[in-house]
Amino acid sequence: MKQEQITYSIFFCIVMVGASVLFTSFSERFATSANPEADYIPVNTIAGAFFLDHYEPEFNLKADSVIIPLKRAGRLFLIEATVDGVVGNLVFDTGANGLVINSTYFRNHVKTGKANSSGITGAVASFEQISVDKIEFADLVYKNLRANLANLGHIENRRGVKILGLIGFGMIRNLEIVIDPANSELKLFRIDKTGKRLNSRYSEFKPDYSQKIESNSNILFLKAMIGGKLLNFCFDTGAETNAISSDSNKKIMSTLTITRRAALKGAGAASSEVLFGRMNEFTIGSNQIPNMETIITNLDALSEVYGTHIDGMLGHSFMKHGIVCVNFVNKQFGFRFTKGEER
Repeated sequence: MKQEQITYSIFFCIVMVGASVLFTSFSERFATSANPEADYIPVNTIAGAFFLDHYEPEFNLKADSVIIPLKRAGRLFLIEATVDGVVGNLVFDTGANGLVINSTYFRNHVKTGKANSSGITGAVASFEQISVDKIEFADLVYKNLRANLANLGHIENRRGVKILGLIGFGMIRNLEIVIDPANSELKLFRIDKTGKRLNSRYSEFKPDYSQKIESNSNILFLKAMIGGKLLNFCFDTGAETNAISSDSNKKIMSTLTITRRAALKGAGAASSEVLFGRMNEFTIGSNQIPNMETIITNLDALSEVYGTHIDGMLGHSFMKHGIVCVNFVNKQFGFRFTKGEER
């Protein structure tokens, strides 16, 4: 059962990272702010492999910190990397619990396992596991990793960039992680067993809001409110927009401005219907962030994969409002709002 969940989650991630949402007509009573010029809304959420692997990097130059430039491909964040001698990009996606490698470039690696699963749109896919000798990016080196092999060609075709794979928090969870979307930077700090930075000359991150991390997995779940209801969100840097469960109660749904109906099409031929709109009453702590883009879709499969009920996902539409700090060692999430943001 666990292996089925692992493989299902990988397929869910691959379908969603290459997904596009094609607008169709919607009832006039909801179409209050439609954008007729938009052809699709990309929805890149990556629910990654659900094994609990995490990897300890080797720091080149014995540094206490590293700043990694984040390249942009649409709303995706990319990290320049070398995987077993092949140069390209890794998608930085915190919805991925494990490591996914593109079969286009690594199909000749020795296979260590194989499984089948169905995905969010009902299509069926097969995934193999391989061993990766070395991954390098910025001043970090990882050796002897296991990864899931998948065809990521549809992502490359959509974005016009070379994609070697997908990585999430499992690669950096033993470090303090600062994600700065405005400056396109990922900052990593070495920390001690209590979660404090090893080098005291680096000032501590001072958030406007902080929250305790409750899960022990490589996936970050956050509590926030909509319409006075406390909800459980998955924090996902691979999601180009937010998402709300279509099973949400009427009070939550009444706070959303639904603008259009759309077809969600993944890597295969199958598709599913979603709604697109905006969150108007999203509150995290005492801070309100209005008017964030969101899709409304069924998240039951994602909840099953993560082993906890998911009410929604927070992606680029959320992150662009500030700087994120994640410390799995002392179990703290912090958010500092961009100057001038409403809260």
